[in-house]
Amino acid sequence: MRYAPDNSSAAQMYFLDGTGFFSLICLLIQCILAWIFTAFFVALSPGRSPWLGRWRLAFLGLGAALTAVSVRFVWAQYHIVGDHVIQDGDPAARVAYGVYLAGKIAFTWFLLGGIAALRQRPWPRGRLLPAALIVGGLGLGAGVPTVDWTLQLQVPMVVGGFGCAWLWLRPRADEARDVGRTVVRGVLGVWTFVWVLYGVAIGDIGLFTPDLESPWRIVLRLNSLIDLSLQVALAAGLIVLVMHDAQQATIRAQRERDRLRDQVERDEKLRSLSTLVGGVAHEINNPLTAILGFAEDLSDGDPGVRERAARVVREQAERCRRIVQRMSVLGRQQPFVRRPIAVEELLGRVVRGFERQVDAAGVTFEVDPTAGEHTVFADGAAIEQVLTNLLANALQATPRGGRVALATRLYDGRLRFVVDDAGPGVPVTDRARIFEPFWTSKRAGVGTGIGLAIAETVAQAHGSSIAVGDSPLGGARFEFSLPLHTGATVHGAAGASAGAAEPVDLDVLIVDDEPQVRSVIRRHVQAQGWRAVEAGSGAQGLELLLHGGMRFDAVVCDLRMPGISGVQVHDALRDKAPHLLRHFLFLTGDLSSTEAREFRDRCTVPIVTKPFVGSELMGQLREIARSADSA
Repeated sequence: MRYAPDNSSAAQMYFLDGTGFFSLICLLIQCILAWIFTAFFVALSPGRSPWLGRWRLAFLGLGAALTAVSVRFVWAQYHIVGDHVIQDGDPAARVAYGVYLAGKIAFTWFLLGGIAALRQRPWPRGRLLPAALIVGGLGLGAGVPTVDWTLQLQVPMVVGGFGCAWLWLRPRADEARDVGRTVVRGVLGVWTFVWVLYGVAIGDIGLFTPDLESPWRIVLRLNSLIDLSLQVALAAGLIVLVMHDAQQATIRAQRERDRLRDQVERDEKLRSLSTLVGGVAHEINNPLTAILGFAEDLSDGDPGVRERAARVVREQAERCRRIVQRMSVLGRQQPFVRRPIAVEELLGRVVRGFERQVDAAGVTFEVDPTAGEHTVFADGAAIEQVLTNLLANALQATPRGGRVALATRLYDGRLRFVVDDAGPGVPVTDRARIFEPFWTSKRAGVGTGIGLAIAETVAQAHGSSIAVGDSPLGGARFEFSLPLHTGATVHGAAGASAGAAEPVDLDVLIVDDEPQVRSVIRRHVQAQGWRAVEAGSGAQGLELLLHGGMRFDAVVCDLRMPGISGVQVHDALRDKAPHLLRHFLFLTGDLSSTEAREFRDRCTVPIVTKPFVGSELMGQLREIARSADSA
């Protein structure tokens, strides 16, 4: 192994002797890893975070620096290139030192700039300053006589830069622990100390007349190995830091996505609620206006005025009750009670309800009850509501002088109801939407989009659906079907109970926390000649039932009460006195809650929704009393 001793340096000689060949191998590995880490940071999008772009430039500079110095010392090996070795002072060596120093300046500048961006520290913007520093380093490195000078010139830059980065990476009091940041800070701290040792070693050995016997030579001999180890640890820490940042960004994005999704859901619920409130308000404002207007006449001195006002108030209150029932059907909260229904009587009730509207609309109303003598198995009130909605729409759509037709047809063991009108029809593009709640093609103030939605809900509950198409009359045709009842023909509701004994002299317990509701039920009960006992709470009702010593023929109990609810009353009696439950009838104003729906599904006791009609409530109580007596 040989080298030119008159042109050697303290650092150069450690790459030229036999053992120094190991240091050259470490330098080459360091160079290769620098380019690998450069490729890694290039592969990442610098737009994701500003520090990624700066670290990409930092390792690009480090790769260039290590490549230049690797080429310089590979060509200094006699056993590799023979006699044509590159020595200090040669133009090629000066170019290599210039690129090396410029690359190390770029590495330090952009590494520190990336950490500044990561820690949100101020950092010079623009490209002129780093470009000037890099060009200055290129010239300064090309002007130094030996590599020792390039190392010594780096000491203040690297120690100052790495030391500053070490301070910036100190964890804040409110900051979670980050493994990548901890590793990077530790490596920078060790590297700062190592570069201080490099400076001391070069100073002791000397720049002009190297003392090759100095004990500090071991530090420079291990330079490549130490830098390789620290470079790998630094790059690993930066990669972990980048991955941690990517993970945190993903978590933040997921949280933001969840927040936006929740916000969209809330907005949709608010819009739905707004639409619902608007629809209900439109439906219920007219009867409420009439109720408030005629309520003033109830105190009038003229009996005729009072009678007319009372009749209107009752009619409009019943109208409000039907609106609430329609909303319950739309929300599928009201159970359907199927029984044999005589089609002829069903059609008769529906047609009679439209007599005044038909006259006012000036249209011809045709009824073809071809299959009217049959019986269907359905919820009569719900099906009546469906036909009412379909006919009301047909009358609104048909111009004066036009025709509206209602017909029944037998088809495949089912009875089909068909409603035709002479209106403009339903465009094909709208037919998929007309059954959506609150969607309407009618002008504001005419329709709310509730009727067809309710009709479709009822039809689906009966195993059918409403089909819409073109009518022979020129307008729209709506049709749906119901299953036929295979038993005996039904001749009205009265016939079902013909011959049954009417219950008399009954004792009824009324359990409700609302005094006005108890008062209304008590008046209806007493009007039948029955005796009424009131309980203002579930606890009081249980006490009367279990320990009061009285036998009640029927019990009317509210579901929602403070303290012990109607559900709890039911469950307590189921465990202690189940025979009493056959006398029960429950009242509720809302079956939308989870508890109420679950109770409805498991309960065999009749449930009547508020508001109720007195005659309907009394009919239920008679059935309960009659069934309890026969049990």
